[in-house]
Parts: sequence; structure tokens; C-alpha cells
Amino acid sequence: MNNLEKIKDFVENESKTKLLVNKVSEEVGLFYLYIFENYSKKKNIKLTYQDKIIKEEPNDLFLDKIINVCFSNNRKVVEDFLNSNTKCLILTDYKNYKTYFRSSYSVNGYNYQKDIEYYLRKIMKIDDSGMLDLFVSSPYLIYSELSKYIINQTDSFKENKIKENINFIFDIRKDIYELRRNQSDAKKIYNKIKEEVKYKKFNFLTL
Repeated sequence: MNNLEKIKDFVENESKTKLLVNKVSEEVGLFYLYIFENYSKKKNIKLTYQDKIIKEEPNDLFLDKIINVCFSNNRKVVEDFLNSNTKCLILTDYKNYKTYFRSSYSVNGYNYQKDIEYYLRKIMKIDDSGMLDLFVSSPYLIYSELSKYIINQTDSFKENKIKENINFIFDIRKDIYELRRNQSDAKKIYNKIKEEVKYKKFNFLTL
């Protein structure tokens, strides 16, 4: 079972309650978070983004399936999530991963390049060397640029144009994650998502 199959299995298997991911870097971590969000969305699973465990149980009359998402290198925070009685995805650095991976279901992102290639070619059925090279060098771009590629149905990947805007896209994605994690006002999150959508629409016209 490769890393992406493990993530899918964790989402679908209720008996597995903790998934520890060596995120390698923030950029690589966002790639694995994207994969996790996709699988969770397909199963109608609600994600909550947290930087600490909330001890109170959520009062949900509809009993939604919920997975907590933690993106932290803090050892105490990682321990709290691992020891909690909730289902959690924990993305952390290699130091914490090495300490705790034996006690939970785990994904080592060290060979993330192979996971990106597998996702692109085996799951998405896209064989484009330009796209693969870009995602290997900038994993966090997979969310915006893969969506754009699919909508445009282009025959070739315009790598140079995309690279001009790498930092801008990355900043937007980080802002959205931080707003969710800090449980910010829904309007702020909505406005940031709108900003990303506007940006992508503009680039659909210019590419």
C-alpha cells in the first residue's frame, strides 16, 4: 500500500483513528493535505482545522463524521492529538514523525515525488512531463494548477507562465489554512477563497 492508498484507507476506515504524516516541508505538507481533503470530500466527511485539541465534544445533532486536522511541529501538540479520542490527521516534521510513527498509522513524505507522479499518472490519468516537473519542485501548486489544467483541457502545460505566480498562490493557500485552523470569521475565509477563485479565473483567460 503506497502513501496515497494509506490516506484513502484512513479516511474510509473507521477503525483507524490517527494518521501521522511526515510533511517534510510546508510545501510538501500542503500536497498531502490536498489529497486528504479530496478523499474526505468524496466521503462527505467534515474536517476541522485545529492547533490544539478541544476537549469538549461537538454538539452535532446530525452526527456528522468529523476528522480533526493538525499542522504542527510542536511535540506537545502532536502528543495531545495522538492521545485524544478523536479521529485526527497530524502533519508534522520528521523529528516528531520518527518519534511517534510506530504508534499510529503513518505516511512518510520523504519520497513525495513518487506520490505526486502516482497521483498525476495513475489516479488523474494525466501524462504531462511539464506538469510533473512543476509539481515536484512546487508541490503546493497542485490544487490550483491541476484544476486549471482540467478545465482548460490543454494539450501542453504552460510551465513558465505558472512559475511567475508561484509565491502568490502559495500565500493564498497558507492564508486559507491559517484562517480555518484559527476558526476565524467565516466571512474572512469566504473572502480569501473568493480572492483565489478570481485569481484563477483571470489566469484561465490569460493562459
